[in-house]
Amino acid sequence: MIYDTIENFKQYVCIHKHFTDVLRFLESAPVSERPDGRYEINDQGAYVVIETYETKDVSDCFIECHRKYIDVQVVIEGIERVGVCHRSACDAFPYDEEKDFQKLKGHTDLLALGAGSFMIFYPDDAHMPKVRYGGATGKVKKAVFKVPVSPGR
Repeated sequence: MIYDTIENFKQYVCIHKHFTDVLRFLESAPVSERPDGRYEINDQGAYVVIETYETKDVSDCFIECHRKYIDVQVVIEGIERVGVCHRSACDAFPYDEEKDFQKLKGHTDLLALGAGSFMIFYPDDAHMPKVRYGGATGKVKKAVFKVPVSPGR
């Protein structure tokens, strides 16, 4: 897992060839002005989902992980907490290969993720997004980039 501010994202593009496409998308136009939806960011399987939602109580959230895609989650507006832990520390439900999604049960450490911050989750990084920050729920606009673990496709 990587946890940083978007102004430092350039230093991570050397890790994966599609991270350059993530950076290009973030710099191409204000993401805050883009409508919610899915956008292809290259022709090799990388894409981004822009979504706006209300954060929830931790008891209404769930832990998840993926095997085929790396998540780059960038908060554009608002603030939330994200639970994080290693996948091996959780009990796993069946993996849905078509959706590249596995729900998990376990304990996470909660980190604040606010506007201008991002987290990168690799396949062993279990994560629980959308947890409210503080006492009340709040609106969050987020860009979730899905980058194939295997760079070529």
